[in-house]
Amino acid sequence: MEMGKFVDRRLHPVRILLGLMNHEMELARGENTITLDREVVRSLIETVSLFVEDFEVSNRAMRDQQQKKFAQAGGAKVG
Repeated sequence: MEMGKFVDRRLHPVRILLGLMNHEMELARGENTITLDREVVRSLIETVSLFVEDFEVSNRAMRDQQQKKFAQAGGAKVG
């Protein structure tokens, strides 16, 4: 899968996460602290962790594929 498509597909949960965080900031307007339930924080962490893991796996696969193409091109004789 192309990296741009991969990122776009996986950004949706991250956008929801950002919306939730912005909403909580608005609710606590004028306060120095924001209170979030432990489960909400756990969900936020899990969402970011999954995105990072998926990105790393996809990025590694893409890099391996590019190295294979480079190795194959290097093996071809010119002239």
